[in-house]
Amino acid sequence: MSERCGEDVIFMLTEAEVLTCVTELGISNEPVTDDVIELVKGRVSLAFGNWPEVVKSALHETIKCPLKLACYLSCFWWQDGKCIFPRGDKQEPEVEKG
Repeated sequence: MSERCGEDVIFMLTEAEVLTCVTELGISNEPVTDDVIELVKGRVSLAFGNWPEVVKSALHETIKCPLKLACYLSCFWWQDGKCIFPRGDKQEPEVEKG
């Protein structure tokens, strides 16, 4: 993330980062014109168009987790549809099935 933005920016994609992806894909920078960058901006915008739901979901899952992590079915502490992380207070977390 760029150093020039403030701490309150959560996600920002720069043209340099796009060009890094181009390099990682083994593509020459030549075909990456301003028009291509604008198309990438549009696609990223569409992909993140549902960002409020993504943020709400991440907050919801992270707040419930004793480790403050977003729980996934592949989590080590997730078994039989619930978090089995050992707690000092012996309370079972309310976890949605998913």
